[in-house]
Amino acid sequence: MTETAHRILYVSDPSTIARTVLPDPVREADLRKWVDILADSGIDIFNQEVFSQGWTAYWQSEHYEYDQRPQHQRFRPLIEAGTQPLDILIDQSHRRGMQFIAGFRMNDGHAAHNRKQGVGIAEYIESNPHLRLHDPRPGQNYQEPEALDFTHREVREFTYGVVEEAACGFDIDGIELCFRDTAYFPPHHAAERAHLMTDLIQNIRTRLNERGKETGKKLMLGARIYATPAECASQGLDICNWIQNELLDYISPQDTMYADHNLPYSEWSALTRKTACLLYPGLLPWNSYRARYRLGRIPLSHATCRALAHTMYGAGANGVSIYNHFVPSVWQPPFYPQGMQVFHQLRDPERVARGERHYIFDPTWDGFSGFGANGRRSTGVINAQQLRLSRNEQHPTGEFRFQLFENLQHAHCATLLFRGFGLTGIDELDVRLNGHTIPDEAIGRTASSDRVTTVDSTREKDGRNIPCTAQGGRIEFRALAEKPVFSTRWFILSDSLVERGDNYLSIALTKSDPEATSPTIVIDEVEIFVEPQ
Repeated sequence: MTETAHRILYVSDPSTIARTVLPDPVREADLRKWVDILADSGIDIFNQEVFSQGWTAYWQSEHYEYDQRPQHQRFRPLIEAGTQPLDILIDQSHRRGMQFIAGFRMNDGHAAHNRKQGVGIAEYIESNPHLRLHDPRPGQNYQEPEALDFTHREVREFTYGVVEEAACGFDIDGIELCFRDTAYFPPHHAAERAHLMTDLIQNIRTRLNERGKETGKKLMLGARIYATPAECASQGLDICNWIQNELLDYISPQDTMYADHNLPYSEWSALTRKTACLLYPGLLPWNSYRARYRLGRIPLSHATCRALAHTMYGAGANGVSIYNHFVPSVWQPPFYPQGMQVFHQLRDPERVARGERHYIFDPTWDGFSGFGANGRRSTGVINAQQLRLSRNEQHPTGEFRFQLFENLQHAHCATLLFRGFGLTGIDELDVRLNGHTIPDEAIGRTASSDRVTTVDSTREKDGRNIPCTAQGGRIEFRALAEKPVFSTRWFILSDSLVERGDNYLSIALTKSDPEATSPTIVIDEVEIFVEPQ
C-alpha cells in the first residue's frame, strides 16, 4: 500500500442533490457553492454519479441519451449555453484541493420510479428488450429494475463506451463503478460468467492507464461493491481477482442501504492490505430498515458514526465512503452544511477514538420482504440476526454475534444493553459474553414497556424489592404501528470480557415469567456505549 492518509470519499447520487440542494434553473455559481460546501466539510474525494439507467447526468454526451427525469432539466440552460455542469464541478473541486471521481451505476434499478414520473426508461434499454435480464427471482423488488444482462457483448461495449467518453472528455481524477444492483447476469449463471465482467473491468483499466499516459495523470478506478466477498462472487463480481491483478485502486464494500457494524471489514482488509488497492467501507445514514422507517426517520448520531468509523479503522480501512448521507438531511436538522461537519472527525482515527461511541447492532433488513423473504437483501442473503428463546422449550438458549475493536482499558465506562421483544422484567436469564458469566446482580433491567405506571417499578428477589427501571420510551416506531412489549437489560463491560473482532453474547431463559403473553422472546437489538478517557 502506497497511501497512508485516511480519507473521506463523498458519493452523490444522480438526482438527490439536484432535487434538494440546487435551484431550478441551475447557475454556475450554484454548482461552485455546492462544491465549496463539500470542501469545507472535510471531503477529500468527491464522487458525482454521472451515469445511470442508460442516461448521462450533469453532462450532455454526443452518443448517449441525457437523463429525462424532471430534476435534470434544471441543467438544460447551462448545457444549451455551451457549459457542461460536470466541467464546473471538476474545476471547482480541483480549485478546492479535492479529487473528482465520475461515478457510473452499472445496472441501476429505478425503472419503476421513472415510469411513475412519466419519463419511461432510456431509449437504448427500451428498444433492446433482448439485452435485458429476464426471469427474475421471486419478489417485487426483483421485478422492477428492467436491468441489462452483461452476458451480451453489446451491453459491455455500451458501458465501456460511456466510461471512455467521460474519461477522455473531462479532467476527472478517476472512475467509480457502482455495483449495488439486483443482478448483472441471469439467476444461477452469475458465477460462471464472472470472467465476462472481469474482461470489462480489465478493458476499462487499460483505457484509463492509456489516458493517464496521455495526460500525465494517473486515473483511479474504484468499485462500490456488495457487503461480503461471497455476495460479490455470487453476483459474478470476481473482486479478489480484480484486487490481486491490480485492476482497482480502491473498493467500497457496503450494504446497499444500511450501515452495518457487523460487515466483514477484516476480511476485506486481508484482501487489500498487501496491495495498492485501498479500502473505503461505506457509511450510510441508518442502521436498519427498522430504524429508517421509525417516526422522524432520525439518521445515525455522530456517536454512532464514530463507532462505525472506529470499527472500520480497527479492521484496517484506509478511509470512509459516505453514501446516501444527503437523504435524511432534507428533513432532519441541523441540515446541510452543518450536518456534514462530522466528516472532519471521521477522517481522523485518533479523533474518532477520543469521542463517545455508540454501537448499534440491529437486524438490518428485518421487516422488509421486497426480495422474496423477510430480511433478505438483493443478493439473496438474509441479513436479520435474531436470538430467539421459545418459552415452550425446556432450556432455550441463543447466541448473538457482534463485532468490536475496542481497548476498554482506555475507557472511563462502557455498557452493553440488549432489548428483548416479548421479554418481561420478571423473566430470569443466564447471560454470558464470550463464555464469561455475567452475574445477575450486575445486570440492570427495565420493566415491561407496556407498564402504565413509572412508580414503584420493582421486582422481588431473595426477599428484597429490587429497582426495575421503568422504560421511559424508545425511539418511535413507525406511524400507526402497535408498540411491542419489550424489556431491556444492560451491564458494564470490562476489557477482559471483550475480544478484538467477533464477540458472542449467549443468553438462556432459566425461569419464564408465568404471566408473560408472548410465546417467544426475540433479542435482535444490541447496543454498546463507550465513553473514552
